[in-house]
Amino acid sequence: MVAACTAAPPDAPSPAPTTSAAPPQPDALQPLAQAARADAAAAAAAATATPARAAQLGVVAAERTAHALALEAEIARAAGSISGTPVAPPATTTPGAAPPPPASFADLLVSLRANQQGAGALAITVQPYRAGLLGSVAAACAAQLAVLG
Repeated sequence: MVAACTAAPPDAPSPAPTTSAAPPQPDALQPLAQAARADAAAAAAAATATPARAAQLGVVAAERTAHALALEAEIARAAGSISGTPVAPPATTTPGAAPPPPASFADLLVSLRANQQGAGALAITVQPYRAGLLGSVAAACAAQLAVLG
């Protein structure tokens, strides 16, 4: 009886659906993916400028590129699972943007330390799979600092 009293008559137009969906928030992993790309570029530039450390810095560049790819893949996976549609990884550069100036070796060390701490801090706030990914990134940054330091 209650349903009959509250239901709209059969010939009444149905109310328009209200959609006040807020725009999606940026993924918390995005800054770490961008930082990994920046670290890879800085390590490659430092390898050119510091031939004595070129082999070590080449490994850092490769590992930080792998971190960026893994983080971007997770961002795309999460975005696809939320909307139900696969999403390509976000672009990492803006077309026409000038590349950043090469970082110094000391700047690279500072960045690796900050990214190690950032990944570790974020790891304790996310789902287990993401925590494992972030823990791996943080551990790799720590190992890179030990090798370079």
